Amino acid sequence: MRKLELEQFLGQQCVDICLLSETFLNPVQAFRLANYICHRTDRPTTGGGTAILIRRRIVQHSVPIPGLTHLEATAIQVTLAGRTVLILAAYLSLSRPLIGAELTACFGGELHVLMAGDLNTKHVDWNSRLNTRRGNSYVNMPTGTPV
Repeated sequence: MRKLELEQFLGQQCVDICLLSETFLNPVQAFRLANYICHRTDRPTTGGGTAILIRRRIVQHSVPIPGLTHLEATAIQVTLAGRTVLILAAYLSLSRPLIGAELTACFGGELHVLMAGDLNTKHVDWNSRLNTRRGNSYVNMPTGTPV
């Protein structure tokens, strides 16, 4: 999707928060949209990357997620309906293993968490037409266990 198309879509649909995975942005590339703040995590090499676009009027701040080596994620903290929520945009390449400890880093805190993105996992529990090995492992994953 091109920047102009994204801008039009966000405006037409009145989107307040947009989570993006596989942005393919590089660290020197500027990315700005009118009325939005862009929080992003770029991969130093080609591909990947995550971002969160949030309307400027919404009080938010960026939150670091330490200890991620395979999972790419961008996180912000906002207050929704009186509750503080951690919102994460995530991406995990098929070539990288899904590590339970990295998910614990994302979900292990005191806050409610909303995570969206592409972990390259498939399972019928998530309305996929099939189960993959990675999807089966994720469904049964105790935290801290590599897949």
